[in-house]
Amino acid sequence: FEMKEIISLDMPYFHLNEEQLEIGKFIKEKTLCPLISAYQTILPSSLKINDKSHDYSKYQTYLILNKEFNHLDDYIQKNNRFEGQISLINDLKDKDKVLKDNYSISSVKTLIKNGVIKEVKERLYRINNSGSNKSNIAMNMEQLNVFNSVNLNEYNIYLLQGVTGSGKTLVYMELINKVIENIYDITSLKSIPNIAYKDSNKIIVTEHKIIENKFNELDTIDRSILEFDNYMDTRTMISSRGCIGTCKFCTTPYFFKKWNGRNAESVVEEIEMLKNKYNAKKIMFLDDNLLVDKERINKICDLLKEKNIKCLYGCLCSISCYDYELVKKMYNVGFRWIHFGLESGSETILKKMNKEMDLDRIRKIVKEVKSIGYRVRTSFILDYPGSTKEDIIKTKNFILDLEPHELRLHYLAYRVGTPVFYENKDVKNKSQYIHSNKPNIYNEELTKEINNLLKELKNKNYNIIYDECDWNEYNNKDVDTKIAAFTPIKYGMCWYE
Repeated sequence: FEMKEIISLDMPYFHLNEEQLEIGKFIKEKTLCPLISAYQTILPSSLKINDKSHDYSKYQTYLILNKEFNHLDDYIQKNNRFEGQISLINDLKDKDKVLKDNYSISSVKTLIKNGVIKEVKERLYRINNSGSNKSNIAMNMEQLNVFNSVNLNEYNIYLLQGVTGSGKTLVYMELINKVIENIYDITSLKSIPNIAYKDSNKIIVTEHKIIENKFNELDTIDRSILEFDNYMDTRTMISSRGCIGTCKFCTTPYFFKKWNGRNAESVVEEIEMLKNKYNAKKIMFLDDNLLVDKERINKICDLLKEKNIKCLYGCLCSISCYDYELVKKMYNVGFRWIHFGLESGSETILKKMNKEMDLDRIRKIVKEVKSIGYRVRTSFILDYPGSTKEDIIKTKNFILDLEPHELRLHYLAYRVGTPVFYENKDVKNKSQYIHSNKPNIYNEELTKEINNLLKELKNKNYNIIYDECDWNEYNNKDVDTKIAAFTPIKYGMCWYE
């Protein structure tokens, strides 16, 4: 588009100085965010203009009981299995209002949807605009105790636990300030790769160093700091990093560069530890592609059988690494769930993704894996750049042919560092969130075909999960349960011997 001349400004104020403008440009270049977003991080809205004709106040959202809802006790009795909802209702019985951010999104949405509670907004004054200097925020006693317990003179790992809004960030920032204050020569920061710092009003960017994937050299994770009673019954572990694929939308091949895995003995040792120490009944391997090294997986299976370790397992696997005999052997030692990232039923789109696959071979593989006894999940991206109505129809028909037990439906996450991010610079406000249930660019033709897919899935008895609230109404969890979801599906669901 042709640049237009600025005739006049509605407000005769300019609130960013030269240095702030340069910082904003630097943030934009390094994080790939929109320029306006960079400037918004520099200047809080409450400081923009001391002009009474504009309201720059912040608002806090609270929750209150809906006085018009007359069946509260009945609601509690019928829904007592939903601990999040009941906890929120009980809090509101004791208080006039509670802060919305302190409760789960799904519980809040469900209670509002059912008319049990309401939202109210109250003005929040973050900064005094009277012209006085902003005072530093003081840490409370609990934060001070944490701050003082951290020994910055020795190399230690600390985990700071707390709910959202408990003040963890303030502790982090005060610790960072303490470290910076103790640096006698700021130029010593030059030796630290992959950071940026400011020296005499000049922004210094240190050496960009590629992180080497030496996953096999890492120690087993210490899980003793976790309270497993607060977690689901499926434990997780990672035995390798990287993938042999080069899908254009995935960060894995561009971050880890190459596949690297731990040896079979250490993997089985960790499985034994999870089972004996943490009572694991199910274990989910979160490796991007567990079957890259077939010799390693064969040995893992042999060791599990030799040690007679009884547990159920799930994994992610690339179609390119599929081996019928190996997958059958894995089933015999407890593997019950497998995920294939298929992403499209259109050869055209698969080629654009750098993920060319034989669709007929995929049909055969999914049928084989289901016949062995696995619960199968597949994933698909519905709005990959260049997708047409015909591509969505092909994907729909492909999905209906496969009929996987679980179906993860995605809208594209334009991850920074992937080819698809840089190839689509014209797409504004690119989503980085892989679990978004909304497309990046609305296309009426594609939306119509996606809705047709969902209708046909319903006809095949799929539970359609659009957002977290839908899980509250979902109860069918037998081995043949079929789920199509735009949100994460709980690992371990419907895995049985």
